[in-house]
Amino acid sequence: MTNKQIIEISTPTILKFILIILGLVFLYFIRDILLILFVAIIISSAVDAPVDWLVKRRVRRVLGVALVYLFVALVFGLLLLFIVPPLAEQVKLLANNLPEYLDKLNSVFSLIQEKSINYNASGFLDRFGSQLSGWASNLFSATASVFGGLISFFLIIAISVYLSAEEKGVKKFFVSITPEADKVYVASLVDRIQAKFGAWVRGQIVLSLVIGVMVFVGLSILKIKYALVLALIAALLEVIPYLGPFISAALGIALAFTQSPILALIAAILYYVIQEFENLLIVRKFK
Repeated sequence: MTNKQIIEISTPTILKFILIILGLVFLYFIRDILLILFVAIIISSAVDAPVDWLVKRRVRRVLGVALVYLFVALVFGLLLLFIVPPLAEQVKLLANNLPEYLDKLNSVFSLIQEKSINYNASGFLDRFGSQLSGWASNLFSATASVFGGLISFFLIIAISVYLSAEEKGVKKFFVSITPEADKVYVASLVDRIQAKFGAWVRGQIVLSLVIGVMVFVGLSILKIKYALVLALIAALLEVIPYLGPFISAALGIALAFTQSPILALIAAILYYVIQEFENLLIVRKFK
């Protein structure tokens, strides 16, 4: 005689499951709003420290927020004015010349393939080259799509300014949507997270800028082509621990190799020195 097990699911359990599903569906539909809010909180957390520094020196908070955001806008404006035009030219030139560079690298890998077993690098390089060409030609349109257009960009700035202008604005926001019983805990948690996260964001920005400048100066001295593009890649990939610097170095060395194997070796030494400088000095200070 077989024993039959009867699994009973209570009505409250079913209701909870339905509510969870509905909640996930709701979050999916408002994902763009959540992304805007998340980016605004990141920006607000990053500028909180300099704003607080100004407030301690008897600058009114609203004026301090305005000064910090104007300074950031000025920096980005100068970057757009002096860096974007030559960067766009280098990206376009790189996209046009990429097939030629891949042919040079393929010829080298063909020599390696003769002395190795079933090493098919040329196919990989062709696929990588076609993808990189697409990425390069659509660099600025892809960047614009991240922000979702001008409306999303201005919403991010407006929300971040509002959170910064209100003292402890981020903490007050999270406390306001928290049940009464958990308000004290959430307030303390947000304070700790915001302090650490804000410090990380500021440190990461400084670190990326320093690495980008070092790569640009080093490659320019070596007269390696597309130094500005490679410096921007190095600065952006600095956010990814370990893998980011490796990828940026590999791209720089590969492009240097298309000019000269000796130049590629010197570029490898340059990237190694920059990485060691980062490990010994910069990371200890900002991370």
